[in-house]
Amino acid sequence: MSRSSTRSPAKSTKRRSPKRDAALVSSQRKKEVFGLVLMALALLLTLALVSYDPADDALARAFSWSDAVDPRGNQAQNALGLVGATFAYGLIPRLLGYPVILLAVLLGVWGYVFFRRKTTVFLPLLSALAVVATLLASTFFGWFADGASPTLALWSGDVGLGVAGWMQQVFGAAGSFILLTLFAAVTVLLIVDHDIQVTLDRIEEFVASLRGRTEARWVDAKAAHAERVQKRAALLAERRAERETKQREKLKREKEREREQKAERTRGGEERKPEPRPVAAPPPPIPAPPDDDEVLNDVFAERRTPAKPSPRPVSPRPEPPLHVQGPVQEAEGDLEARQKQPDAAVLSYSFPPIDLLDEPDSSAGVDYDEIEDNKQVLLDKLETYKVEITEINAVVGPTVTRYELTPAPGVRISRITALEDDLAMAMAAPGIRILAPIPGKSAIGVEIPNRHRELVRLRSVLSTARFTDAKMELPVALGKNIQGEVSIEDLSKMPHLLIAGATGAGKSVGLNGLVIGLLYACRPSDLKFVMIDPKKIELGPYQQLLDHFIAMPEDAEDPIITDFMQAAAVLKSCEREMEDRYDLLAEAGVRGIREYNEKVRKGQLDPEDDHRHLPYIVVIIDELADLMMTSGKEVEPPIARLAQMARAVGIHLVLATQRPSVDVITGLIKANFPSRVAFQTSSKIDSRTILDSGGAQQLVGNGDLLYMNGSRMERLQGPFVSNEEIERIVTFIGGQKGAGPYLLPPMSTEEDSVLGPTSEEDRDDLFEDAARVIVRSQQGSVSLLQRKLSVGYTRAARIVDQLEEAGIVGPFEGSKARQVLVGDEQDLDLLLNGEPEEEDSGQ
Repeated sequence: MSRSSTRSPAKSTKRRSPKRDAALVSSQRKKEVFGLVLMALALLLTLALVSYDPADDALARAFSWSDAVDPRGNQAQNALGLVGATFAYGLIPRLLGYPVILLAVLLGVWGYVFFRRKTTVFLPLLSALAVVATLLASTFFGWFADGASPTLALWSGDVGLGVAGWMQQVFGAAGSFILLTLFAAVTVLLIVDHDIQVTLDRIEEFVASLRGRTEARWVDAKAAHAERVQKRAALLAERRAERETKQREKLKREKEREREQKAERTRGGEERKPEPRPVAAPPPPIPAPPDDDEVLNDVFAERRTPAKPSPRPVSPRPEPPLHVQGPVQEAEGDLEARQKQPDAAVLSYSFPPIDLLDEPDSSAGVDYDEIEDNKQVLLDKLETYKVEITEINAVVGPTVTRYELTPAPGVRISRITALEDDLAMAMAAPGIRILAPIPGKSAIGVEIPNRHRELVRLRSVLSTARFTDAKMELPVALGKNIQGEVSIEDLSKMPHLLIAGATGAGKSVGLNGLVIGLLYACRPSDLKFVMIDPKKIELGPYQQLLDHFIAMPEDAEDPIITDFMQAAAVLKSCEREMEDRYDLLAEAGVRGIREYNEKVRKGQLDPEDDHRHLPYIVVIIDELADLMMTSGKEVEPPIARLAQMARAVGIHLVLATQRPSVDVITGLIKANFPSRVAFQTSSKIDSRTILDSGGAQQLVGNGDLLYMNGSRMERLQGPFVSNEEIERIVTFIGGQKGAGPYLLPPMSTEEDSVLGPTSEEDRDDLFEDAARVIVRSQQGSVSLLQRKLSVGYTRAARIVDQLEEAGIVGPFEGSKARQVLVGDEQDLDLLLNGEPEEEDSGQ
């Protein structure tokens, strides 16, 4: 032990010094120094070659090392002096000409590789190809320099001239040129890709893309020309139709004038026998003017055929026969005024162009790495719990991806469904949904939200052929399913729709998408909306559609109903409209609105019996919970009755609420709504309230929804429509000439408000207070009395009728407030207290 211990230090001291010396200049350091030397030599050589001057050739030929030590006044023009001139002379005119600069550059590349300690896998092959390319370039210039100017000979050098001359003697001028071109092409291809086939494929792809680009421009030019021709043809057709319409009107006026003259001649003492009225004489056909969508080149121009002209206005409705005094005369005057309004079916109407909607973002794509990672995580997690999967497939949707798992024989489905929470934790997902099994497939579906979700724009749904070519009365664009296909349903067959979800889940956006889709699909003569918005902000922009798509009671003040008490009265008005329509269908002997309108179109029903074209009516309630909390007893019965009976007469309900509880969505309401849309909910209980099953609590929000129609349930991504898009569309429609709102039966049905004027003893107890409120505000509004006096709509409307009989407010003026006829409270006191004294004095 001692001997070994004493010898080891001696050995270590003898061997450490060489190692220390070697460590000072390591192999890596040597490579760096060598690389710097090579780069410096390459730079010097490049300067010498670039600054070559033929005037230095004599000095270069007489060069000796003694001249390098003692130049004796021999000043060369080269940048490196006499040594540089000598090297340039030996490499350019005597060797390969100016292409030899490539070799100097190659020397610098080698130096950089050594200095940076890079790998030299492809550098030897590249160096060999560079040497061959230099020789070929020199030979090419030698082929052209044979017999040419001496300046071109500097680009070939003696070697290039010699090789080119030998090839011309052996292969001839043409053969040598072809061979040189072939060798040069092969060398270039090998330098670019190291594979000739890859380079040829790139060339073919470039030529194909260039050809496709040219063809696309040609097709666009032809399409633009065809569009201009179509626009000119549409304008000519429109002008021709206008001239024909004016001529028909002129002929009609002449015929009326002739009939009046005949009537005057036969009125002189002779009694005319009444002619029998034709029962089913169809009105003279009036061709509809050309649609402006042809001028706009709109894809929706051919979506639906124009509605046939109805023989009467959209909403003529005579007052009930109980009106026997003053109010009867006013109602008859209003009816005559409404009959003078233009018919919505005859007026020219342009569908809104699709360009008013924003284009979808095309940058979003499928992340295949994410899909593969999720597959592996699922398989690993299931394998941990001894669940064997034989096959797994992924169906990528805009919001979620469904992984379809095929379990091995003998694996129970309940074993996979019990792992729902464990799989959600393993995937780090906000929520997953398991379909066990997938309807129509022998597999289990696991729906996992995508990290990068696609924003489904409404334009991407409405511009599809599935929507534009749909043979539906009321097409509703619900969104895109997991397969990326557009889902379209017919509201007339649902026949009603219940929408529910938590705040911020996309309920209001989905409701707006439904309305905009119907505006793109239907004409004003075929569709009307009754909108009830207790929040007063969601449906406000649609007020501009008053003259086109709005239906409202005759005595309503605003096109969008925002008052709670007035909402119940509007629903009862819709209920009476339903009863009136059933009477018309019974008289016509039909069972549905489609057969009825078909008979009206063919002229098989007498217009004198109040038969007319009936549009579909969609009643939209944005927040049902507010109505149910304030006036649930008044609202629930008409909703339930409309849901049970209104389908056949073309009245459909769309109810939306952000509070899906049993006191809002009652059993009576839910039983008549087989079609339901559930957005994200806060709990499984709310999901069961809407869908009678769980699943909505696992949605991810922002338009992610579950659509249930009967026993069928489907997960969709609802389309997004912004407020700016809605504003553009309603502005476009509102700027056109309309026929006015579709008038529903009046809301006030109390007998004391329709039997005539009331006496002072029968006046309401709040009559005088109401009169003072009206005079102070100078606004004869029913809603004003509701707010100031805290009374319901029916009582406030009855008080306004009494104020009109007393001469305090003017008559009913449609959607405008009544005019106040009394200037101030002093005049009101004289009117209320002074008139009886004058009557007594007069007696």
